[in-house]
Amino acid sequence: MDRLRSLKIHDDTLNRTRFCGALLVILIVLLFLSGIFMAFYYSPVPGAAYDSVDFALFNVPFGGIVKGVHHYAWNLLLIVLGIHLFRAFIVGAYKAPRQMVWISGVLVMLFVPLFIITGDLLPWDQKGYWSTQVRLSIISSIPLVGDLLVRLLQGGSLTGVVALTRFYILHILLLPGLLIFLIVVHFHFIDHYGITEPLTHGTDQRVKTSFFPNILNRWLFLFLIVSVILGLIGWYWTAPLGDPADPTDSFYVPRPEWWVLFLNQLVTIFKGNYMIVGSMIIPGGLIGLLFALPVIDRSPGRHPIGRWKLMLAAAVITVAMIGLSIMGYVDHFVGAAY
Repeated sequence: MDRLRSLKIHDDTLNRTRFCGALLVILIVLLFLSGIFMAFYYSPVPGAAYDSVDFALFNVPFGGIVKGVHHYAWNLLLIVLGIHLFRAFIVGAYKAPRQMVWISGVLVMLFVPLFIITGDLLPWDQKGYWSTQVRLSIISSIPLVGDLLVRLLQGGSLTGVVALTRFYILHILLLPGLLIFLIVVHFHFIDHYGITEPLTHGTDQRVKTSFFPNILNRWLFLFLIVSVILGLIGWYWTAPLGDPADPTDSFYVPRPEWWVLFLNQLVTIFKGNYMIVGSMIIPGGLIGLLFALPVIDRSPGRHPIGRWKLMLAAAVITVAMIGLSIMGYVDHFVGAAY
């Protein structure tokens, strides 16, 4: 406690322009807490899994609200992660000496979708089951190791009780442990190298304040506000739960989530033997660029105008991703309605 009282950090660490990091921690805490609540009622067995989710959603007191918090928190988490990464890129947070802060942050961002991929199967509804089948098909297209990875996830040739159990263990045990480790590593580098100074003024103009209670009270207040807002959203708009999974219904076509529309459209464009281009090469190249950014841009300047070529390249990539997402939305939502 004395260490927390004596700990001094910049007063602008948690203000209106620097709250994404704190909001991300809040959302992760809410996801963990709501996940623990739902785990008390969940049974990782096909058939029983759906009934247990349905029971927790409609019969357990506040079950629908908790499920709603869990559902909408991960949607908001992805949005805030994107904003956080975008801001870090704009202010040049990847530059020396904070290269490892950037790299560890990118690792956290890339790790989060694994929770969604493993969690989608757990309700054992039509959407979750067939979305998993699509993803497993994409994984199987990876040369050399694709079939092995699918077998490890499924535990056999079919998606059944073994696959559901493995996805459940990954979702509630292995992935949370690894995520906590990555977050600790990220905060270690932040503590060692510091947060990026604003572009508008120098470090000497910034005021420091105590972590406890000033910054901690701000965080708790933000935690309360976010919890209430997500709870109200979850109460008013019940988290979706489709029909029970039917592995024999091969005519069911799952609609991709908003965050994966551009990737799904890439797979649609590159079909057959070229599927790997859309599923691995292009996404892998973009991920490689994120990790290589501290090496690609080693100039000392951080102002966006001085990095206009990099800004232009990022804008082109962003526009392409938005365009592909719009195409995917039209194909799977607008076109499917007619």
